[in-house]
Amino acid sequence: MDYYEFCRKNIVALEVTRHNSFAPTDIERCNRELGYRGFVNCVAAQGENSFVMFTNADDVVAGHYMYAGPASFETGTLKLWTYLARQSTWIYDVGAFTGVFALAAVAANPDCRVMAFEPSLVTYSRLLVNIGGNEFNSHISPVRFGLGSDLMELELRHPAGVYVMGSGESFLESYISDPWFTEKVPVVSLDHLLSNQEQYRKEIVLDGNFDGADLIKIDVEGFEISVIEGMRDTISKHKPTVIIEILQRDEINDIMNLFGHGYQIKHVAECSGELTDFLEGRNYLIVHEEKAGLLTGYEESIIQN
Repeated sequence: MDYYEFCRKNIVALEVTRHNSFAPTDIERCNRELGYRGFVNCVAAQGENSFVMFTNADDVVAGHYMYAGPASFETGTLKLWTYLARQSTWIYDVGAFTGVFALAAVAANPDCRVMAFEPSLVTYSRLLVNIGGNEFNSHISPVRFGLGSDLMELELRHPAGVYVMGSGESFLESYISDPWFTEKVPVVSLDHLLSNQEQYRKEIVLDGNFDGADLIKIDVEGFEISVIEGMRDTISKHKPTVIIEILQRDEINDIMNLFGHGYQIKHVAECSGELTDFLEGRNYLIVHEEKAGLLTGYEESIIQN
């Protein structure tokens, strides 16, 4: 393909999206058949500031914003996330993938600082492109570590091929029994990293320390308990608000025991962002009773948008 054919395909894809809004279930097909390659304008939730993400027809998240339009990826969760990010200074995106939560946080609150953990080399490289494309270099610390309960090295198992950003990588063989390929990655605990920031300055990139923990997102494909075990000191000291994907609901009690007294859990309704006591689905809000005031006005913001 020469440059002119490349441009022609992009123009066709852009023209199609001017007249069509595709369903989320069509994103992989659109990436494959329309094949837009370049930066995409992204709006995480209605009324939020936009940012850009790059796609080589290989990123399902950027594909959502390209083909399904604004606020089309994890709509309810990102609505809640951006609302909380505006009230947060120190934010941690654990399992950042190509960076949508980290980018959305800074777009919503340019005064925050985000540490974004992504252990996959291929996906981490794209995370760097997206941070640079938005000129968020001084706001987001990209860290190519996994988080866990201790210092170790683990094999990250990739379910997809080498030409896609595979969002389902996991450290657990029980989740991916027949990976396309594996890679060894360093794993640290958040407690250890925050207590030894000068030791990891080159990995953290940003000058100055992360002096707190206000908001954390955890999306680690079954490795949640190990991640939380490694941040118990941080939880005890700072009582951060956490948005977490829990794939096994029978682990909820174990997870809440790790957070300890004063924390409560709510389900995040993906279509609306509404918080409910009925624990279903995948995404949950875990918030300490002392931080419940952060949600004041949230329900009204849902209705307005």
